[in-house]
Amino acid sequence: MDVKDVSESGPYFKLLEQQKKTLQTAQKRKGERPRDAKPRSKIIDDHMMQSMTMHMRELSPSSNDNHMIHSSFLAPPYTPSVAPFKALKKMPLKDLRLETHHRGLYVLLRVVTPPTRMTAIMAVMEDEADQAVMVQLYQQEEEKYRPARVSVKKWGVCIVKEPYFKVMGDGDYGLRIDHVSDLIWLSETDDRVPLQWRPQISQLGKTADEWKSEGNNALKSGDCFDAAEKYTLALQCPTTSEEARIIKMNRALTNLKLRRYDAALLDAGWGPPDVKPLEKGLYRAARALYALGRFPDCYDTLNVLLKEYPGNEEGRKELSRVKNRLTEQKHGRYDFKAMYAATNIRPLDLDHATYIGPVVVKPAEGRGRGLFTTKGVKAGELLLCEKAFSQCYADPGDSSESSSSKISLLINAHTNRMVMGTHADLITKIVQQLWRNPSLAPAFTSLHHGSYKPVQVTYVDDMPVVDTFLVDRIISLNAFGFPLTSLSSHLGRGSPDDEQKEKDYHSCGIWVQASYINHSCYSNVRRSFIGDMQIIRAVRDIPADTELTFWYQVPNTEGYDKRQQKLQNWGFQCQCVMCTEEKNTPKNTIKKREGLLGDLKAAFRAPSGAQLPKVERLLTALDKTYQASAARVPRLALWDPYLLLTRMYAAQNLSEKVIATTLKVLASLGFVIKGAEMTPSAKSTRSTPANAAFVIEQWGLANDYVVEAWVHLWKAYMHVAPQLSGQAEECARTAYRICVGEDVTFDQHYP
Repeated sequence: MDVKDVSESGPYFKLLEQQKKTLQTAQKRKGERPRDAKPRSKIIDDHMMQSMTMHMRELSPSSNDNHMIHSSFLAPPYTPSVAPFKALKKMPLKDLRLETHHRGLYVLLRVVTPPTRMTAIMAVMEDEADQAVMVQLYQQEEEKYRPARVSVKKWGVCIVKEPYFKVMGDGDYGLRIDHVSDLIWLSETDDRVPLQWRPQISQLGKTADEWKSEGNNALKSGDCFDAAEKYTLALQCPTTSEEARIIKMNRALTNLKLRRYDAALLDAGWGPPDVKPLEKGLYRAARALYALGRFPDCYDTLNVLLKEYPGNEEGRKELSRVKNRLTEQKHGRYDFKAMYAATNIRPLDLDHATYIGPVVVKPAEGRGRGLFTTKGVKAGELLLCEKAFSQCYADPGDSSESSSSKISLLINAHTNRMVMGTHADLITKIVQQLWRNPSLAPAFTSLHHGSYKPVQVTYVDDMPVVDTFLVDRIISLNAFGFPLTSLSSHLGRGSPDDEQKEKDYHSCGIWVQASYINHSCYSNVRRSFIGDMQIIRAVRDIPADTELTFWYQVPNTEGYDKRQQKLQNWGFQCQCVMCTEEKNTPKNTIKKREGLLGDLKAAFRAPSGAQLPKVERLLTALDKTYQASAARVPRLALWDPYLLLTRMYAAQNLSEKVIATTLKVLASLGFVIKGAEMTPSAKSTRSTPANAAFVIEQWGLANDYVVEAWVHLWKAYMHVAPQLSGQAEECARTAYRICVGEDVTFDQHYP
């Protein structure tokens, strides 16, 4: 939704076709054992030369490098290995066959070169027979969190389960690893490491205390990955219960730094049930619970901490913080100004909780699952304010290393789709998120994933199974493109015609609850964003047990067929009243409507200024091309020119005409308002009785220009019917709240 899909764009389409041909050519060699594979020395030399070239480019980047759009190609989908290690048989590299997933087998490899990072981390590895192969590791952690040299250490030993051997993009051959759970790194003391690959100085005789000391030193030097491994090795040695407890406390701290909150929670909470919990353990458990969004559990843990250790000031600060999250979570009360301030901090990660209002996920007939109201709600009411499950924000124009995510072109030849933005980064980020914290997986993997059939196994050999292609499919069907704030988009809008254009963004993310909202062009809720918080408000009064809908693509006047084409990714055709009406409208009527719209644009752009009488005549003729009432089916071709006309009348201070045309703007969008028209009894420059008011019987479509329409009405009423201006102002505020997400900044921008 609102993502930059370039699948139909000419230059990018050629890339897609080229990739499909490359894959087809490679598939013709499926099962072949290549006879022209490079010798070990040549594979290593070529890799080292490429590594040197990349290093030189990093030292002196050209101006063009900063503006290059990098391409990421998704492999044809295949499921991760779910076989236990004991069920697999070892195979040598020489037996690998092209374009084959070697099910039931594994290769044992050692890294022989330093790694390089492009889209994947690449390194040359060897087997026990000194055969070498290029290995591509995808979906590895970002360089700023875990450098390639730490992810893939020279002389490190690993197992690749059910390896995928393929023709690479440059025509050479290599192993491609798309699923992080298909790769097992072995510690130096693992019995599966061949004797000739083990360190010369044996590590087998070290005690738990020696491993713990090495872990402490690694932690002090900032190498948390090495520290965690050393603490794990210490726990494999004979220890007393108290020694194990201390080591686990240290590893809990390390896991917190590594964002392995599930593991940190297990370590921090470990201990005999009849022994007083450690102060550090309670505090670290609370921090892990907070990071996992488990705020009630965090609150309870901090209360235990402060009861047992009342002098813990850090715990007291955390308790104050978690109380704020619980208030947000239970009551939907947010400090929106503080939210805006936090959007200036990078990486983008606002410290707020999700509020789920009077809504519930239920089956939606013919639409999978949907989000439904549990009670009647009013226009502008907050239904959901959700923290992103995961997001990748791209700072406009920022290509530096400090930028949260890089814009790239993600090419999927399997689905014939290309998306420009941060989708490639989001796949990696979520894969790593699920790998580090498997407790988060059920909420994400339960989202709609189309026809893709994932494996049913979630753990193998006590390790989580993470399916990269399931992650990609869920993202492609559920991701939202988003601006830094909807307020900035609202204030930066141009002419009314801009609202008719498709909105798309490079930044994207996943919001789990919001993903259950199905599409309708004539939606009853609207989404807005402040940083990584998505805000859902009711567009109109909604009865209880009603399904919520918002548009996946902005409804405009481009025509029924194009609108449906843009919804193809989700595999449905919209059957809302607007689409149904347009589908059933005779083609000659559509053609006449398009002609009148062209005449209107020409009239507005006339050198001598708008030909207002002609514009009004054309609008009357355009209105007659619609059969259904605007109250039932909004008339998208009308609101835009009526708003342009309103602006012209406002510039001439023709208040009564402003009121008349503004009401037509609102009516064309589906609003039904009684008592707002100017009548002889209502026209007055003096105030009339305080109970004078108009009635909104129905709120209509909520685009950004609805706010402007209500503001025009508000100002015009101040001149000719001041008794109605206050109500118009309140309607403008409500429309602003719907479009922007909040109304605390309304007075600042519409004083």
